[in-house]
Amino acid sequence: MQSKLKVLAAGVLAALAISALPGMASAGEFTADCETGAVCEGTISGGTAEFVNTAGEGFKCTSIGGNATLTSGSSTGTVSLVAKGCKEQITGFGFSCNNTGVAGEIKTGSLVGHGIYVEPEKKLPGILITNVNLTFNCAGFAKKTVTGNVIGADPTPECGVFKSQETETLSQTSPGVQQYKQVTTSGTVFDLMTNNDAGGAYLTSSLTGTATITAVGTKVKATC
Repeated sequence: MQSKLKVLAAGVLAALAISALPGMASAGEFTADCETGAVCEGTISGGTAEFVNTAGEGFKCTSIGGNATLTSGSSTGTVSLVAKGCKEQITGFGFSCNNTGVAGEIKTGSLVGHGIYVEPEKKLPGILITNVNLTFNCAGFAKKTVTGNVIGADPTPECGVFKSQETETLSQTSPGVQQYKQVTTSGTVFDLMTNNDAGGAYLTSSLTGTATITAVGTKVKATC
């Protein structure tokens, strides 16, 4: 889901796309400022994103878009994502997937997130997107539901500089296993989960892809 759903995905979204986070991550968060205004807005765009669980079930999307907001001086904001060209990777036929009634389109709705350090010892900034909860259908097989949280990282951070764009990357160590799952080394593990068809067991899942957040009418500076 850089279907994005960069869950998409992801974006895929740190200094510009960030909302209310569980208190357990507060020790590993950073703040960001809008150059002008109390709240700044941004658009999200990205290319191919892929979502898969540990059973190898999932879908791939050709592009992702969306919107983000940031409350200046805080680590909080909102992220909403829409992925297009989504097709399942299970049957080999590439049936179209959606949750909107539009072929190949998957939307997340408004999600919450938080600017965090994904590697506290290295001060690598990123974003934790929380409260993912969506159900999608792919032609030819039963619907599936995705719930949970996902962490993305900024591969080229520039802290303390007002920027008009920010890039976030979601990656995995193996199919269904997200690369970054903790805000601090002793913190809570954050994962995406997918049900194995209606009523089935839930399996750990991963979302991969890269998205760019572009500020609208202002710039954003991350204090990280």
